[in-house]
Amino acid sequence: MDIKKLAMVIVIAILIPVFIALFIDALYSEPEYEDYCDFEQYPRALQIKGDQSCDFEYSSEQEECYENKGTPRFDYDSDGCQIYNECDFCSKDYNNARDEYNRNVFFIFAILSLAIIVAGIYLKTDYIGAGLMFGGVITLFYSTIRYISSLDKLLRAIVILIDLIIIIWISYKKIDHK
Repeated sequence: MDIKKLAMVIVIAILIPVFIALFIDALYSEPEYEDYCDFEQYPRALQIKGDQSCDFEYSSEQEECYENKGTPRFDYDSDGCQIYNECDFCSKDYNNARDEYNRNVFFIFAILSLAIIVAGIYLKTDYIGAGLMFGGVITLFYSTIRYISSLDKLLRAIVILIDLIIIIWISYKKIDHK
């Protein structure tokens, strides 16, 4: 393969995942933390007066809040000491929304990646097909990395196995089976 064709393979392989990521981001925005959590509504701690110290004990409500993956919010008395107010689940809600978004983006990327890889396999122009295949593989890898942290251990292994099977299939169809 000459240098011009190799350059085209590299450029195609880089531009495909960048284009897909930007296009999906333009159509389907990622949840923003600020949409779920607004810390302006919570008062800031007052200064403790003199050499006074605050006695602080975890209440059962606070413990329950932590166990349910919430964040305790406090009010402050006239001495500046914390008083438990409520359990805030904004971070939990944001994380759930982000996990759902990453799952959806994973499936969108995976479907597009596979379509691009298949197109690359059957394209008659070898160097463009190679660029499509590599671009599809990079996109598939990106989607896997983006979503894998949300999966449990067994599903992580299964997703990586599927990626490996796809790579082996590509190798067989395009490289060995000419």
